[in-house]
Amino acid sequence: MRNIVPQVSTSDDRVSAHQVLAALAKHLKRWDVEELATPGKESADRQRYPAKADFLGHAGRFVDAEGVQVVDASFTVTCPDRDVYGSVTTWFGHTGASLACGVNPHTKEAWIQEAYQLTCGPLRS
Repeated sequence: MRNIVPQVSTSDDRVSAHQVLAALAKHLKRWDVEELATPGKESADRQRYPAKADFLGHAGRFVDAEGVQVVDASFTVTCPDRDVYGSVTTWFGHTGASLACGVNPHTKEAWIQEAYQLTCGPLRS
């Protein structure tokens, strides 16, 4: 499990975390600032889905995996009277998978394979 903590740091306190996240959202061109995790907001605020049984009826130990896309970036902004430097860590989106140990998930998605291996051990064909 990884715990991603949203954070923004800048060399100038006059630049707010919201300004940085708004600029990042604009740069990403796909997400609104409201979709990015903000500093101080607990990841528990994110909607969680209850554990589900395997859809195919497999017996065994089940793993509920959740994933988000993480952005970890450094930036420089040239202002009229100064340059501002900083970094931002945030995440967006949400995806999930229900896995059964002993049943290969047959996926090329690295995060699902990693979740399986961390919980169930090596994948077997």
